[in-house]
Amino acid sequence: MSYACHCTDCQKRTGSAFGVSVQVPADSVILEQGDPRERQRTGASGNIVSSLFCPDCGTTVMSFSHARTNIRVIAAGTLDDPSWVPIMAHIWTGSAMKWFPMSPEIDNFPAAPNFAKYYE
Repeated sequence: MSYACHCTDCQKRTGSAFGVSVQVPADSVILEQGDPRERQRTGASGNIVSSLFCPDCGTTVMSFSHARTNIRVIAAGTLDDPSWVPIMAHIWTGSAMKWFPMSPEIDNFPAAPNFAKYYE
């Protein structure tokens, strides 16, 4: 599952209008090098979120919600080739930049959706 997140945390994290993320099973993630640092915060959902970032450059590599520890959220821009990542939904559009045009062909959610339908 991949999506563009328009929450204010992602806007601040990326310095942009949104962040593009890919959700994957936690047990499928292998960090090939480095030892990321962790920062915890309370997300817009009210859940504790851990962000793992590079200690050298500060780039957020991935995050996970403590409410769903079996899922990792990979920052698409950190992939060697992010061109294959399709945006399947726009989430947290309630805090989206008003000038950003939402596509009617893609699901749009004003807050966090139930991602179950994307995994069927």
